[in-house]
Amino acid sequence: MNICGIDPGVCGAIAFVNGGRVVCHDMPTVEIRGKRRVCAPMLAALLREHAIDHAVLEEVQGVQGTGATSAFSFGRSFGLVEGVLAALAIPTTLVRPQAWTKALGVSRDKGQHRQVAMRAWPADAGLFARVKDDGRADACLLVQWYLARSVRIAAAFEDGGR
Repeated sequence: MNICGIDPGVCGAIAFVNGGRVVCHDMPTVEIRGKRRVCAPMLAALLREHAIDHAVLEEVQGVQGTGATSAFSFGRSFGLVEGVLAALAIPTTLVRPQAWTKALGVSRDKGQHRQVAMRAWPADAGLFARVKDDGRADACLLVQWYLARSVRIAAAFEDGGR
C-alpha cells in the first residue's frame, strides 16, 4: 500500500511510504507577487506520479499569536492541498497535530520529530538532517501514525471489538 503523509504549509513536505521505502519532497511552491504559495498543478503531478492509495493530511489550524495574513496563508495552503486530494479522488485521513504527536509520544519540538524520523528510517536519515527538514519528518511521522492506528483498529476487530 502506497501511503502519503502531507505537512501542508508552504514550508511543509510530502512523504511517500511504500513498505520500508521512503521518498520525500518539499512542498511544491511558486512565487506570486513576492509570496510563496503551494502550486496545485505540481502537487497533483507528484501525487499522480506516486500512485497514492491513501493520504494522511495534517489538519492544521491558526497558530495563536500569528497575524491574520499568516493565518490566512496557512489556511489557503491547507485548503489547496485538501482540494487537490479531493479532485484526484484520493482517500484521505485528516489528523490534528495534537492527536498524532500524542499517539507517537513526541513533543512539539520539531528537532525531536526529526530525530524520531531518523530512527524510524535510518537508511533515509539524510532526508531529515537539516533543521529545515522538519516538514519532511512530520510528513513521514503522519504515515507512521496512520499505519500504527490501522494496526490497532485491525487488532480491535480481530478481538471482537473489545
